[in-house]
Amino acid sequence: MATPLQIGGLINLEERSGSFLPELPYTNRGVIRQKEELSALIDWCQITIKEVPLEAVIEDVLRIPLELMTVTGYEKGIAGHEVVAIFDNIKVLKPTGNAQYQGFQILMSGKGCRNYENFLQLNEETWFDFLNRVCQYHINIPRIDLAIDDRKPYLSIPDLIVRTKEGLLSTKLREIDFHDSGELKEDVFQSKGGSLYLGSSASNLRLVFYEKGYEQNKKYGTELDENWNRYELRFRQEMAVSVVQELLRYRDVAGLAMEVLNSKIRFLEKPTDSMTTRKRLYPTYQAWAKLMKDIGKVKLTMQPQKKSLQKVWEWLEKYVAPSLKLFAEVGKIEKRDYIGNLVKNGEMNITQKQLYVDYIKARKLDERG
Repeated sequence: MATPLQIGGLINLEERSGSFLPELPYTNRGVIRQKEELSALIDWCQITIKEVPLEAVIEDVLRIPLELMTVTGYEKGIAGHEVVAIFDNIKVLKPTGNAQYQGFQILMSGKGCRNYENFLQLNEETWFDFLNRVCQYHINIPRIDLAIDDRKPYLSIPDLIVRTKEGLLSTKLREIDFHDSGELKEDVFQSKGGSLYLGSSASNLRLVFYEKGYEQNKKYGTELDENWNRYELRFRQEMAVSVVQELLRYRDVAGLAMEVLNSKIRFLEKPTDSMTTRKRLYPTYQAWAKLMKDIGKVKLTMQPQKKSLQKVWEWLEKYVAPSLKLFAEVGKIEKRDYIGNLVKNGEMNITQKQLYVDYIKARKLDERG
């Protein structure tokens, strides 16, 4: 077996997922249901594992039955890698070109993490179990993201953007960007999805604050949840490795997130004394202070979701069902089966065919459980 990953010391904080699988029961191993005002997720997991064959990566590391993964015969991946095996948004990639090494890369985006939580629950495991197992191999961790969902919400993203523009932000992260879309109503600007980015996309740490409810509404046409913010901590390379080590050592997602946020940024209030010019003497923005106080209560959550087919169904219900109803009623009058003919003559595209294949696999997985 390859030598375990060696990671020296704790992270220096001063410098420093959805599926359409059948419903599975929640375990009681440090996992809570997603209804709290604050909760935390692992929202991106990218791990390079060396000197391990593909079958072992799938069955021993991921603990996914081999027959449930589709071996692709090479599809385009990311950054010098090709996809060689896939289940929905859980991907295994092989290096190509200048990125050559003996091994594979496990890639799970946010959706992939939600997909994988179905397998974690089926195996009666948590993310900590998976990460601990992974670290027994020779690995590297290009990226891991922690996401904090705020459903109170404690913060107003448009307000954070305004404070940033006004210089009411103290941060060690040099690159700052923001996006704030909205509309004017009676000469008052109303946000329709703001985002604040602290740190560059290539840096070892990037913080992203955005209105998740608006994002989901725009992407999928779901009912707008105006009280859903997401705060993402995106770790790369050496910092990602150290973060995983700290998670395994303390199993304290909240403590880690709070230390990172407190050490890197602080939103400010304008001082009452106009003679105060040093930002370190500015009072802390009260809403930010309240969030930092309560974030210590956050637990790591798993949210396995029936994502892909469910989103298609929601789209059908919202945008297609009314037209189908119209032609069904017209068909009754004209004695014609318009809907039946549509289904009979319709052809699935590549994405829809893959959804069907994955659905069949999910049924098989449910039978195994």
